[in-house]
Amino acid sequence: AACLAAFCGEHRVGAAVTFANLDEAPRLESLADAFKVSLVRPPGEPPNSGSKLLVNVSSVHLLEDDEQRVLDGYDDIFERYSMFCNGRWLGAQILQDSQDVMYLQHITYKKKPDVIIETGTYKGGLTYLFASILDWIDSERIGHGAQADRGTATVLSIDTHHPDLVFAANWFCPVCLDCIKPYATDVWRRRVDFIQGRADEEVVFNQVVDKLLDIDVVRLQDGETGQMIAKERLSAEDEQSRSFVVSLNQEKVVMVNLDANHEFEGLLRELLLYAPLVTQDSYLVVQDTKLDKIWGTAGPTAALNAFLALSPEGEFVPEPELKFHGYSQHAYLRRA
Repeated sequence: AACLAAFCGEHRVGAAVTFANLDEAPRLESLADAFKVSLVRPPGEPPNSGSKLLVNVSSVHLLEDDEQRVLDGYDDIFERYSMFCNGRWLGAQILQDSQDVMYLQHITYKKKPDVIIETGTYKGGLTYLFASILDWIDSERIGHGAQADRGTATVLSIDTHHPDLVFAANWFCPVCLDCIKPYATDVWRRRVDFIQGRADEEVVFNQVVDKLLDIDVVRLQDGETGQMIAKERLSAEDEQSRSFVVSLNQEKVVMVNLDANHEFEGLLRELLLYAPLVTQDSYLVVQDTKLDKIWGTAGPTAALNAFLALSPEGEFVPEPELKFHGYSQHAYLRRA
């Protein structure tokens, strides 16, 4: 009750229907802005009452202590019974809470990335989700009169093992006996580029950059003249004797999802390598930031905080409002 009274811009909804003037709606700076409004039952109103307050603040900031404890209790149950193993997407096992699946699909659909860089493929469920949404986006584009090709939007997915090697393994989760093999699907073949290795190793990162150069997502600049250099024009001697700066092509959209390392040092290295590849107004997703609290040690949240302390102030903006169902295992950050 006290927190509701502290916010301005509230009005009661239920007695009369009102309509927003969409023509005068302001341009939203981020995806989170759309969720900075809540419909809340006022204190004292019965559960079946249709009278609610429209409050100009996200529900994640309205939760009271006892309500937050309910979510924390759900977190404990979710981990105790490994409920993440029960996630499904179009017949594939996906190791995500269903609420995070909603957030991830929303970000992917709205930002329409040219490339999603994913560390931690495992059995390929989340990779498959990303690939299928990218494919859907292109099918819509074709339906609106674009040239009849399927586009080139790609998932670059990195892991030490190809998903085929671990698909039948009772490792992290029981084997899903009726799940499809995501890596055997047509959409995987067309949309996924798998890179085998440790994501925090320089040789693997260089492979990622090389692939991004091939599709013009990043570009090379001469370190002395600032001129753009076509990769195909570089000789082995040039690579040894000249200095280069890698710059993002801002006409492209790059999203990064980190889910390989969950220990502090390994994840911090991944953040330092891959976060700079996120394009402006796109998103960095750091998975399983709740683990610090569960493990009682420095993990993903501590690594993320260390990275933000090293980054220019305001470059990456945490957007908790994107957790529009109130609960998440992850952190969502927009590159401003």
